[in-house]
Amino acid sequence: MNRRAFIALVPSIALSGCLTRLGLADRVEIARKSVRLQPSETADPIDAAVRRYDSDERAYYDGEIHDALADEIGADEPLVLSDALVTDLQREFESVEYRIRACETGAEDDCRRTTLVREDFNELEVGDVADLVFRSSGGLVSVHERREERD
Repeated sequence: MNRRAFIALVPSIALSGCLTRLGLADRVEIARKSVRLQPSETADPIDAAVRRYDSDERAYYDGEIHDALADEIGADEPLVLSDALVTDLQREFESVEYRIRACETGAEDDCRRTTLVREDFNELEVGDVADLVFRSSGGLVSVHERREERD
């Protein structure tokens, strides 16, 4: 192989290495969003708010919203966390996780769970369709299509 051919090939090799590590994006519908809090004094995490979506019931909270979030999130509002709320949660709890359950579009039984950074978590609402790269350290997301009506 001559030098020019090798130099032209290096960026392709580097790019394919990154794509291999990241995996391919899946087009998914966001079926569930939840905030998981880990108290420092117990081993049991708390699902502080769980928001689900199904085509019949639309978006709804499954169970009660934990006291730590109840004053900030209304029962009919999307699950979005402000900077001030997150600061308070991080002071009170050992860890705060922003979790989603995403299903391949048109396939309710092909679902995966992952955590997101708060900005991506806030951008998504249950029922949205997004392109998601699943990684062991958390997901990378790009919103593809939003539901037209927000509950």
